[in-house]
Amino acid sequence: MDDHSLRVLEFDAVRSLLAERTACSLGGERARELMPTPLFAFVQEWQQETTEAREVTEAHGPFPLGGVHDIRRSLVHAEVGQNLTPHEFLMLSSTLIGAGKLKNFLIRHAEKAPLLADRAQGIQEFPQLLAQIELCIGRSGDVLDSASPALATVRSKIRLTQKRIEEKLSAVLNSSATRGMLMDPTVVLRDGRRCLPVKSEFKRQLPGIIHDQSGTGSTIFIEPLIVVELNNELRQHEAMEQREIEKVLEKLTESVKRLGEKLHGSVEIVAGLDLASAKAKLADDFLCIAPRLNQNGHVLLEEARHPLLNQETVIPIDVRLGDEQTKALLITGPNTGGKTVTLKTVGLFTLMAQSGLHVPARIAELAHFTQVFADIGDEQSITHSLSTFSAHIRNIVTILKSLGTQALVLLDEVGSGTDPAEGAALAKAILGDLLAHNARVIATTHYGELKEFAYSREGIDNAAVEFDLETLRPTYRILQGVPGSSNAFHIARRLGMPPRVVDAAIENQSRAGAEAATVMLRLEEAKRSAENERENTRRLRREMDELKRKYEERLRDLESLRKEAKARATEEARAVIRQKTEKMDNLIGELRRMGKEGRKTQSTRKKMKDTSDELIGEIGWEKEPLPFDEAPIPTVLKRGERVRVTSLGNAIGNVLADSVGKEVQVQVGAMRVTVPLSALRNLNGIEIAALPAPKVESATNAGTLAMTKTMTVSHELTVIGMRADAALPRVDKWLDDAYTAGLLNVRIVHGKGTGALRKAIWETLKTDNRVQSFAMAHPDFGGAGATELVLRQ
Repeated sequence: MDDHSLRVLEFDAVRSLLAERTACSLGGERARELMPTPLFAFVQEWQQETTEAREVTEAHGPFPLGGVHDIRRSLVHAEVGQNLTPHEFLMLSSTLIGAGKLKNFLIRHAEKAPLLADRAQGIQEFPQLLAQIELCIGRSGDVLDSASPALATVRSKIRLTQKRIEEKLSAVLNSSATRGMLMDPTVVLRDGRRCLPVKSEFKRQLPGIIHDQSGTGSTIFIEPLIVVELNNELRQHEAMEQREIEKVLEKLTESVKRLGEKLHGSVEIVAGLDLASAKAKLADDFLCIAPRLNQNGHVLLEEARHPLLNQETVIPIDVRLGDEQTKALLITGPNTGGKTVTLKTVGLFTLMAQSGLHVPARIAELAHFTQVFADIGDEQSITHSLSTFSAHIRNIVTILKSLGTQALVLLDEVGSGTDPAEGAALAKAILGDLLAHNARVIATTHYGELKEFAYSREGIDNAAVEFDLETLRPTYRILQGVPGSSNAFHIARRLGMPPRVVDAAIENQSRAGAEAATVMLRLEEAKRSAENERENTRRLRREMDELKRKYEERLRDLESLRKEAKARATEEARAVIRQKTEKMDNLIGELRRMGKEGRKTQSTRKKMKDTSDELIGEIGWEKEPLPFDEAPIPTVLKRGERVRVTSLGNAIGNVLADSVGKEVQVQVGAMRVTVPLSALRNLNGIEIAALPAPKVESATNAGTLAMTKTMTVSHELTVIGMRADAALPRVDKWLDDAYTAGLLNVRIVHGKGTGALRKAIWETLKTDNRVQSFAMAHPDFGGAGATELVLRQ
């Protein structure tokens, strides 16, 4: 990519934003060196990396990049035989551990990020090297005694010698003969030797070696003769210790050197994954989308926001370029209206997309260009004697000489800075040459001749920055299809220019020019109206799409519930059939054993008929329409009223007392129950005889009750956020209902939290006879936040 274009399009600023979001200097360096690629396959791959990183981050949190450092300099030191320091080994160990965590994280979520997981597979693990470092280097950066037997031995000697020195010095300090000689009863180090601070007037009375004195000369630091030999011995041991430490570091450094190439490779992979993570963070922070990419030069942006402007105040723009009718876009209009921002937005979006970055827009389809050129801004130079015109021409000459067949060219104020007639003619020739090379071009201009040129030349489309004539301010919207007008006369009149002057100016303008200006003004008004209508249409389409999405989502949910209910009802019916079939088989066997008709035979046949009727009754009820579902749910009930209890198979009951709140007591046969008002229906004058008779007192009520429970009891109970003393009664009641309904596999959702609620529930389940077994849910279905149970049959 052209360096000049990268600079004027401010791509460096985007790279800085990206570097700020990396976790370590490894990724930061990659971000600052990021360049758009001219290879389409690489663009697609980089875009996929960013998309996968966003999906993983959204679902599972940020990449675990903690503890990762840039260890490349340490690896270079090891390669040339320079011993690494204990601190460098700690940094190396931390980085290898962090790289391993990152690898495991991405492989664990390979379904959302297959490309990144494949990248992470290349991170090698070095367990032996990590074990060596852990054995030799302490967390505080010191070399441990365990690093080598020789080091442990010499340190033992050091400690013993230090103890002997301390004992002798302590004797001197505590001696009444020397106590008055000391400035302070402490031991101090001077040049690594243990000394005593002696008052200067007693320096000849304490035998020893003088090593230093205070600034005032009042204190002399003397090494007593009785510890000189021991101090010498200690220094020798310390020198030996240092040699042993160097041996340990040398051995460790050699291990790093042998693995240098593999370590470099893993570090580079981590750097790339850190960059992918930063791309995801940047995209999320700026509400970006993944652009659709093409190789046919087509660009379509809707509600595009320049990423370097304030995202809360920037005015989004719409741009269309690159179809058969629009290979070049010529934007006209007043200054500060947004022309240059449009150029920079399209150019910067292209560079970002080809660097694997997502872009801040509602819709973004971007072409892949092998070249991006931009001539934007006033680059006149006094030093090089270049005028504005010369600077522009010099840039354009470079562009024309380097131009290929897949280029995006952005020209600001093309042909300006010289005589208008000559500048317009030159601009036409430049645009024509660019189109001949199949380039995609966006140019801004003030020349009226170029507006007409765009109408006469195929492939060029006029566009204008919208201007509000009432407020005299630009709206920063881009209107394609019409040229912009200067509105000079209207602005002058609104700002108080005497009418006679404005009228004279209008007369001075040629009639043809005036008519053209009027036509352009009308075209601009028509375009603005059409653009407003199109925006309304887009808004309505978005609303319709959202409503359609919600409808389809709810339809899928209902279909899922319907299938689940159907499957559950089928299984329950089969259970009833199996139970009753076994009963029938027993009766038939009894008949065969009797071998002849008699009173017992007739009795048995009657039992068979009753069982058959019972079977048909208990299964056939599902085929009957649910009676009177349209009956209203009562809000208030009085004592003595007759109601239908939907939770008890539509049994009829009498209200025992006026309702209070949302529950009421109802007498159903011989049973008194407290039910919510939502489970009751007013009879609305319906004859009681027309309703199903309650079977509460019959011997077969257990089957009906089980069927009722099965239809009303959920396979899942949620007690998230409840205290144990409130949750356990609910669990007990629900288990009772689920057991009565004959449910087999059920689950309790209690959440993770501190684990106290789960512990209380598990303690209760251990002693519950209704529970056959229970276990923590699978990680994909709640993990530690849910418990799955198997109930006894």
